[in-house]
Amino acid sequence: MTGPSVAAGRELGRVEFGPDDLRRVREIVRTIAVERIPDRADHAVLAVHEVAVNSIVHGGGHGVLCIDETPDSLVFTVEDDDGTGSVPQLGMPDDTATSGRGLWIAERLSDRLTIEARPTRTRVQVHLSLAS
Repeated sequence: MTGPSVAAGRELGRVEFGPDDLRRVREIVRTIAVERIPDRADHAVLAVHEVAVNSIVHGGGHGVLCIDETPDSLVFTVEDDDGTGSVPQLGMPDDTATSGRGLWIAERLSDRLTIEARPTRTRVQVHLSLAS
């Protein structure tokens, strides 16, 4: 996997994760978010958690989280070896669905959600503005 494409940013944290590491992912996100966007730390934790779960379920059971700070945002990049080359759908599933809400939730909690899908990997970036 290659690093995130965050222009003019600096890396604040990086962690490889699998099914047993979601608590650690949440703790790292919370630690960094509380320092920089305290009023939105919970949004950051939930949004990144949902994207990380998708990596585990749909991306080969593991992923990499990189946290970068740009002049105006925190960017949480989750990459995995999805390999399908198709962009996941962001729509809200119907009321009877038991799954499929993760990206929809992440999109609503972030200022911007970007998804890049290539044949060998998927990259989802959760952008949260540093401005209050």
